[in-house]
Amino acid sequence: MFFFLLDLIYVFCFQMQRTSVIQPNTTVETLVQQEDNANEKAIWIVFRKMLFFTIMMTVAPLASFFISKTYVFEGIFQMIDSSSYIYSTFIAVIVVHIILFAFLYVAFRDDGSKQKTKVDLVKQATGKKD
Repeated sequence: MFFFLLDLIYVFCFQMQRTSVIQPNTTVETLVQQEDNANEKAIWIVFRKMLFFTIMMTVAPLASFFISKTYVFEGIFQMIDSSSYIYSTFIAVIVVHIILFAFLYVAFRDDGSKQKTKVDLVKQATGKKD
């Protein structure tokens, strides 16, 4: 009986200590709203990156093709049309590969550890560190 009372007092004291840390103004709706805002920001960041690389994938190879053909190969090196087309195509393909590698680098470098998850938001609201 004595151990039961000690166990009951132990559970009551420590459970009250844990629940007293919860802030009264924090609700589930605010946590959900914070998570939704974080998700919206993440979606817009991904959208901007995709839009940037899509535009680069369209504009950069075409620009590099025509600039290298007109100014470099026909202008500086005085090549004939068929040779300048071939070398300009190689330059455009290299530019495409550079953009693809840059996209992969940005995609894999971006980690989700900066974003707060629902568990992190609950821990922050309750003040728990474990």
